[in-house]
Formats: sequence, structure tokens, C-alpha cells
Amino acid sequence: MVAFLRVLFQYSALVVEMVRIIQIVEGNYRRIAHLILLVGLFERVWWLAVRAKDQYVGGEALNVAQSVARNGTIADAFEKGSGLTAHLPPVLVLYAGYVYRIFGMNSAVSDFILSSTAVITVLAAAYLLFLSFGHIGMTPIWRLAALAAFCLVPLFPQLEIVTFRIWEGGLASFVSALLLYCVTRPEQPGPQTIRSWVVSSLVGSFLFFLNPAAGLAGFAMLAVWLFRHRSIRAWPGYIAAGAVVLAVVLAPWTIRNYEAFGRFIPLRSNMGMELALANHPGAVSNRDEKAVMLERLREIHPQESQRAFDTMQAMGGERIYADKLGAEAKAWIAAHPTQFAALSLRHVVQFYFPPEWQWNIYVDFPTRTMKLKLMLVYLFSALGLLGALFGLVRWRGPYFYPAIMVLVPAVTYAVVQPVLRYHYLIHGITIFMAIEFVRRVVGLVLSRSRPAAQ
Repeated sequence: MVAFLRVLFQYSALVVEMVRIIQIVEGNYRRIAHLILLVGLFERVWWLAVRAKDQYVGGEALNVAQSVARNGTIADAFEKGSGLTAHLPPVLVLYAGYVYRIFGMNSAVSDFILSSTAVITVLAAAYLLFLSFGHIGMTPIWRLAALAAFCLVPLFPQLEIVTFRIWEGGLASFVSALLLYCVTRPEQPGPQTIRSWVVSSLVGSFLFFLNPAAGLAGFAMLAVWLFRHRSIRAWPGYIAAGAVVLAVVLAPWTIRNYEAFGRFIPLRSNMGMELALANHPGAVSNRDEKAVMLERLREIHPQESQRAFDTMQAMGGERIYADKLGAEAKAWIAAHPTQFAALSLRHVVQFYFPPEWQWNIYVDFPTRTMKLKLMLVYLFSALGLLGALFGLVRWRGPYFYPAIMVLVPAVTYAVVQPVLRYHYLIHGITIFMAIEFVRRVVGLVLSRSRPAAQ
């Protein structure tokens, strides 16, 4: 009996101590969140200093940034001489180009500035998710767990520190999180005006300009906000205001593209090429997917093949070449609808669960940590998807917004070949939705165990 009482006392003392710690954490959660962000920053700075010294971002984004640095033109996406381009959004390549012009192409100073911008952007996105889930109703200690999982276990340091110096994935993740913050704020008490809608529409339109897949999710969130917070009679005015904002955001780039190419191009000119890279007879073969992808790149991508580059130039430039590839891909899709559906399903799976070959698409360097990274990414994706589905079907209310962020981008990426930086768009939100799903499961288990204990 004495031994039983001693064990009971120790158990009670442990429970009391845990409750006290939880109260301390919840009472100081903002300071702890700032500390987590600071540690995450130090981890990435260390990676930059030790691992990223000799790593450079490449591809079309670097080519365009170099063109901006040389002469201020958004051009030469496929090496010098390929001409004006609308292959990718101009925001980050303009910024990087002028950094290169001032501080030197691929200089240590330029790389540090661009990497610092990228890291601050992705950490700011994580903090906005942390705040947004507070608006939704997630308790501080669980939000801290999600923030710690993102910041302290960097699964994509190469993307966050090197690739996003110029490519838009980090910035798009930040703007997406900012929009979530905007649309969840009305869940708190207080009057809302048309001005808040215009601000949210501005953020959503800029997100659409940066990344159409994330932008579609943003517009879906705005539609849900309108449905939940405004009467049907008010919808026309809000929709009109949003349309005006979208037109204002897209107008400068659209006018520039019309002057450059003689055609209405509000976003990008590369959709035909992306469609052709993903949908072709080789893609449905039983061959190694990485080998098929590299072969297809060398066959049709002007950045990867001199023959493809020469073909593009002979045809009259990137717009005409991409249109031709797109027409061929659409014809193949129309003739093979079942195979296209199978490929689309594969792309959706790869978007949420990027296979190992996407991590090492250009080089083979197996590491000890690769399996652990894959396991963690797949775990967060699986739980995050469950959280998104439960958010739509069971939890509802403000959980519609993060569920949309997780699910809607896959609609766009189903018809193209996903790569790792596409997955990053949902990396942060799937972590938070995964932790929320775990929180709900734990709460359900505890609530069911109490009556049995009594």
C-alpha cells in the first residue's frame, strides 16, 4: 500500500509539473516562437557558411537575372541571345539582377544578400502560419510544435538558401501565408470593411502573378471568405473590387508582354513546354522515371539542349516554340485520355510525396539522411492531407482556408511534371495541418479514455 501511494504521489507530482510547464509555455508562447525562429535562422546561416559556399542557383531564372544585371532587360531565359522572355515572373529576377549589377555576379556579397532574403522570407512565412492558426483556434503549445518542426528540422535547405535566391517558391510561400493571415483575421471580433477585402485581393492577385497554382488556391480562399462573411447581395461589389485589383496587378506585365510578343500573356509563356515535358509517349513507359525526364529535357528544352535551342530560334522564339510543343502535347492527350489520367494521378502523388529521384535530378549523391528526409516529408504530407480532408468535411469553419492551401495547388500540378520546389509551396502548411490533425486525434483519445478511467 505504501509503495502504491508513493507511485501515485510521484505520478501526481509529474502531472502537476507538466501542467505548470505547459502554463509557462502558453504564457510566453510569443517569446518562445521568436526564439524558435532565431534558432532556425542560425541553423540556416550555418548551412550557408559551411555547405553552400560553392553552390550556385542555375537555370532560366539565373539567365534572366544575368540579363537584368547586364542591360536591365528581362530576357535570355535560355542563355544569351534567346531574346525577350515571359518564361517566368519578373519579380525576383529583377531583384537578383540589380543585386548582381551592384555587388557582382555570383560574388560572395551578392549570394549572401540573396540567401539572406530567401531565408528571412521562408521563416517569415512560417511565422505567419503560426499567427494564422492562432486566429483559427489552434492552441499555442501545438502551434509552437508546428513552428519548431518547420524551423528546427530544415528538410529543404538547398531550396531555402540557394534556389530561392532567384526562383519564386520561397516568396510565393510567404505571400500565400500572408493571404491566410488576412482571411483568418476576420475570425476575430471586430468590424470588417471593403478595405480589408481590397488588401486581401491585392495579396491574392500578387500571389497569382507569382505562382498561378498557389494563386488559384488564394482565389478559392477569398471566395470562401466572401461566402462566409458577406451576404449574396454584397457579392457583386466585392467581386468587382477584386477584379479591378487583379487587373491593376497584371496590367504592367501584360502590356509589356503584348509589346514584346504581340500577344496577350498575363502570366507566363511556358505552359506549352511544361505540358509537353510531362505528357508524351515516353512518360507512360516502364522505364526509370528520372532517365525519362532527363531524356525529355534534352529532347525539347532549350536550356538543356543546343539542338532544342537552335530549333526554338529557327521557329521564331520561345513563345512560338512553346505554343507548338503545347499543341503537340494537347493532341497526344486528346488521343490518349486514359494514359493522361494515369499520368495526372501520378503527378498528384509526386506533388505530395516527391520521390527520391526528384531530390537528385541532375546528380546522383545518395546520403545517409535522404531516407530520413523522405520519411519526414512523407509523414508530414500524409498527416497534412488527412488534416486538410478533415478540415473540409468535419472541422469546417475557418479550417476551410488551410485545407484549400493544401489541396488546390495539386489541380494545376496534376498536368505537369512536379519538381521539388513545387512541393515546397505546401511544405509549411502541411506541417501545421499535420500537427493540427495529431492534436485532434490526441484530444479525441483523451476524451474517450476519461470515462473509462472514472
